[in-house]
Amino acid sequence: MRVIIGAGEQRWDGWIPTQQAELDMLNPASFAAYFGTARADAFLCEHVWEHLTLDEGQRAARLVFYYLKPGGVLRVAVPDGHHPDPAYSALVAVHGPGPAHDHHVLYTVETFMPVFTQAGFDVQPLEWWDAAGTFHHVPWRVEDGPIYRSRRLDHRNADWREDRGEPGFTSVILDCRRP
Repeated sequence: MRVIIGAGEQRWDGWIPTQQAELDMLNPASFAAYFGTARADAFLCEHVWEHLTLDEGQRAARLVFYYLKPGGVLRVAVPDGHHPDPAYSALVAVHGPGPAHDHHVLYTVETFMPVFTQAGFDVQPLEWWDAAGTFHHVPWRVEDGPIYRSRRLDHRNADWREDRGEPGFTSVILDCRRP
């Protein structure tokens, strides 16, 4: 069972989309009702964690950890607080415009990883900007959990090449594996 948490309009083959009404990351009872004694093989969560406070995010990480099978992976992505483009930063800012009006945290790779390590996950960053404005990425398989707002999939990065500047819209993307 591969589950998208907070899917919104996202639909990916092989993944079960859920919304907050049926799977609330802050409500253990909703996970218990949804899963019963079952556990997920994988979770996918794109641009949801920033809508939680830091404390809520840590609680949600522990809840997801509990409902993930050993060896399972949570692939998670949030807006990147180190992204060097001022227009990007304005778009994703805490209490920013549009969908960002209820962003509570603007994470960086350095602040996002501990949310999951404190819950017991082994964490591998996949895409991120560093504080010096350099973009980093490691190979990752889309079929293991597609993240649309990524260097590889976002249409705003269609013309990007490593030898020609920077990708326009990216995220901090982490793979969080339950040992």
